[in-house]
Amino acid sequence: MADDERNDMTIAELPAAKSGPFLPASGGSRQWMNWLFADKGRMFWILQTLGWVGFFMLHVLSVSTFVAGRSSDSLLYSVASSLIGFLTTSILARPVYRFARRQGPGLLLLIALSSTIVMAFIMSAMKAQTFGILFGNAWMDMRGEAFNTTNYLLLIIPDVPVNLFLLGSWAGFYFGINYYLNLRGETERAVLSARLADQAQLKMLRYQLNPHFLFNTLNAISTLVLEQDGKHANKMLSQLSAFLRYSLDSDPLQKTTLAEEIRALQLYLEIEKTRFGDRLKVTLDIEEEALHASVPSLILQPAIENAIKYAIAKMESGGEIRIVAKRNRNKLCMEVCDNGPEAPEDPKSLLRNATTGVGLVNMRDRLAYLYQDDCEFNINRGDPVGLCVCLTIPYETRV
Repeated sequence: MADDERNDMTIAELPAAKSGPFLPASGGSRQWMNWLFADKGRMFWILQTLGWVGFFMLHVLSVSTFVAGRSSDSLLYSVASSLIGFLTTSILARPVYRFARRQGPGLLLLIALSSTIVMAFIMSAMKAQTFGILFGNAWMDMRGEAFNTTNYLLLIIPDVPVNLFLLGSWAGFYFGINYYLNLRGETERAVLSARLADQAQLKMLRYQLNPHFLFNTLNAISTLVLEQDGKHANKMLSQLSAFLRYSLDSDPLQKTTLAEEIRALQLYLEIEKTRFGDRLKVTLDIEEEALHASVPSLILQPAIENAIKYAIAKMESGGEIRIVAKRNRNKLCMEVCDNGPEAPEDPKSLLRNATTGVGLVNMRDRLAYLYQDDCEFNINRGDPVGLCVCLTIPYETRV
């Protein structure tokens, strides 16, 4: 039987556990069953009552009928046996077993076994006294003559094995259900902890801004100020402010439309255009249908930043970044390609490089957290030169 011990967190108390201890929360019948079983105290008394009612019915149909036949005495015999069992397990067994559950395995086993034996004797004595009051002591006298003894303890010993089996079965259900609930609770807490850790990791990945970008941008603004080019400095500062506001205000656990994402990336690219001037050309190849797709916020920014840092920044002229987004049935395919001349022969080696692959690893890990196996992330060499970062995610739209 389940216990209502207050210092044990129940399944219903877990923040992420909206289902009961046995059934997922869906459908009317399952909801009331979850309410019925979610609280350990309520579960104990429901199972305790149902268990002993079931024992009473079985007792009426089997044991008492053979002992006293189908009569009022046999019914009273079954009521007395069931009530004694109910009281013994509720008043004696429950607090003793609750105490035993707090102990180590060895002491738990010792307490459970010894207390069960003692309670079996107590239960036998209670039955003997109750039956004596209800039916008289003739049956005890007959047993004394058969055993040739008047020792009360010896007279009740024949009833002990039955009561020991009954209490042992009750103890098995009690410990089994409680350990199941504890295991279920630990599993729920482990799942919740993993989910919170994933969300924290996702936020960390999402909020990870490259300090080089900020340093270079602020340095460019400082240069414009020194050159007394206040117009361009103010424009660049406004663009940086708008981009950072979008980056920090958007929830990394939520998604945005690709159209909004492109507008934010254009703020970022305008800042870089101010830095590089004619050395940077940006080409957008975005299908109209793709603009409505939901995407993780700033998911393409690390690929663009990687292209600028390792391709455009090393070119004296003619640098180009191409952003492509197309729908392919139930998938959204996106690419960020550059024409840098120094792309590695093995592009995937960038993911193993702790210096150059941070942003790309960031993209890959965010996609893995958000879509698990329902996404693709690849890095390929461009044709004829350059590097292409390709990602495929499910095509989803805001409802």
